[in-house]
Amino acid sequence: MTTGTTDTLPIGPLQEGIWLFWRLNPASPAYSMPEVFHFDGDFDAGAAEFAFNETIRRHEALRTTFHETESGVVQVIDRDPDPVKIDLVDLRGLPAPLRDERLDAAVTTAANLPFDLAAGPPIRLTAIPVSGNRTTLVLVAHHIACDGTSMAILLHEFGELYRSARRSSPPALEPAAPGYGALVRRQLAALADGAFEEESAFWRERLAGATGSVLPGTAPATGGALDTCTVPTTLGDALADAVTAYARGAGTTPFSVLLCAMQVMIAAATADGDVAVGTATSGHTSKFSRTVGMLANAIVVRSRIDLRASFAEVLEEVALDLMDAIDHQDLPFSRMMADLHGAGHERGTELMRTMFAAGANGGLSLGEGRLFEQAPPIVEGPFELAVTCYIDHTGIAVDWEFALRAYTRETARGYCAAYQEILAMLLEQPDTAMDSLGLEEVLAHVVPAQAGGAPSAVAVSPAVEPAGPLTPMEEAVAAVWCEVLDVPAVAPHDDFFGLGGHSMLASQAVALVRRTVSDTASLRLLFDHPRLRDFCSRLEAR
Repeated sequence: MTTGTTDTLPIGPLQEGIWLFWRLNPASPAYSMPEVFHFDGDFDAGAAEFAFNETIRRHEALRTTFHETESGVVQVIDRDPDPVKIDLVDLRGLPAPLRDERLDAAVTTAANLPFDLAAGPPIRLTAIPVSGNRTTLVLVAHHIACDGTSMAILLHEFGELYRSARRSSPPALEPAAPGYGALVRRQLAALADGAFEEESAFWRERLAGATGSVLPGTAPATGGALDTCTVPTTLGDALADAVTAYARGAGTTPFSVLLCAMQVMIAAATADGDVAVGTATSGHTSKFSRTVGMLANAIVVRSRIDLRASFAEVLEEVALDLMDAIDHQDLPFSRMMADLHGAGHERGTELMRTMFAAGANGGLSLGEGRLFEQAPPIVEGPFELAVTCYIDHTGIAVDWEFALRAYTRETARGYCAAYQEILAMLLEQPDTAMDSLGLEEVLAHVVPAQAGGAPSAVAVSPAVEPAGPLTPMEEAVAAVWCEVLDVPAVAPHDDFFGLGGHSMLASQAVALVRRTVSDTASLRLLFDHPRLRDFCSRLEAR
């Protein structure tokens, strides 16, 4: 729907899970994407604000807000947005020790301030003048409107627009790419036409009985449910060269080598050779190569890791598993999960406990002056373990993000070191049976009680009272949930979203409940109280 200044369309399939997470955790920065840069030179705040707003104008995903309606969640694109001011935090004039302390605090705050996706643009820029010639920049976008490749595009365009403003000349940029709305409409049409039946069949067969794999955690752990610690690492030149050379000789990619080493490490740590980890695909096809938005899709790479085999043999199979998954990447992950639930996959099973993905390469250039990047201080994340690999001609960086509900900081650092040690061992003896290399001994230094044993159960489900029989209202609402979610039965303490619900199904369920049970039902009530008994008790109280 189009009005004088806005366009409205349904939320995209690739955005559904992120929006649902935000709706349930509105104060969490878990899906924020911060970039931190320190610039030594003559920083022009006016040019930066101009470049920031022109970048927003070029990409409709950055001019979008998200809203709940009775027909579902929609995104509203502002075609003529008001200028957005950059945030300024001036630290000049402070004594050096206090200035350094305030800078760390200002960067952490700017990087992790939550977004209100219903109220403002899903991007912000903070400039922190530190001294006469040093300025720190924190650019943050929400993942619902930006993926890794999109961030590289934004940094390139922002830099060119800044430089063009400084030199008072037109920017050397191509015309704006197709908007994200065009991709959303294409995906929704393909889903309506049943265009992903082949992908659905592949994933139902491939992931039957699968559960997400993860390195064993340590207990007791600290932190809230989403708190994380990050450990940025860089492979030494010799190890990075060995990864690249071995990949070339094996006819595969460096990323496949790194992924396989991770799967081997998980198998050795858990004594479970059925390893399933998540990864992300780009989605930036030729038509949408310069489009900014959430184009990345999550897929699951499931491999059988036999430690009695050699790394060379297992890598060949893992590379094929990865290629098979990529060949079937078009089905949005939220719909993949709905299909799996419909095929009898156990509800509530996590398939994305570990995310192991390749990061997009790209940086910022402001022209005159010296610019260097800092690893952003991320304090929350949605996965138990997230690993991002940056691979280019200069080397290989591997950034780790561990959930503190599952890992101590000491364990996190230990796993990072163990990964590099195991990777080197596998590449030095790729044709030797892996169970003779001493992998378990390396891991025993990290988690002595669990290396080679079963993974720890670190996530504790909240206690619930005994269920008891369903009330008449609960029976009526449960019937609606069974119809919408395609499940045979719903228990009193079942969670709508734990049963496979997402934003689109929530809209359908609420509409049916309003027509057949109570006209006071609303999306907000379901999101705030997703358990059947809790939802119905609130419904009865209205």
